[in-house]
Amino acid sequence: MNRTHRKLVLVMAALLLTTLASPATARSSVEVTNGTVQVLPGAEDLGYALRGGAIMVRFAEGTLVAVRVRGLSPSTSYPTHVHNAPCSHTPPGGSHYQHIEGGPVDVVNEIWPVVTTNERGAGWGTAWHDHRARPDAQAIVIHYPADTSIRLACIDLD
Repeated sequence: MNRTHRKLVLVMAALLLTTLASPATARSSVEVTNGTVQVLPGAEDLGYALRGGAIMVRFAEGTLVAVRVRGLSPSTSYPTHVHNAPCSHTPPGGSHYQHIEGGPVDVVNEIWPVVTTNERGAGWGTAWHDHRARPDAQAIVIHYPADTSIRLACIDLD
């Protein structure tokens, strides 16, 4: 198990322990969705061979997102956002998910699990959002840092 995978497992284990330690009513309101990386044409054009996945855990009091990806450029931060449509949508993932639709484009109103890579191009990112994400939080999109209009990967949260 590599270092990035271990970190993701530790985050998810902490989530599970928190959930199990909560009252039964809180546990019943936890919803977990996850998915695997779908490589988009932008990544293929840039020569990326990506693989990885993500998980979203919706609690009554907030939402946690964790993303892990391999095959990116080393030592780079990739803008990553929860989006409001599935990967099959045009454009893949639709627009940024917002807690207050039409509100500010920032880390408070949106969910940004920015992925930062190590020297081998493996990366992970997490984000906590103080509100329970609605069902329209459907996908995660990883953008190219030099041109965020280029979508590298999309992950459906099923």
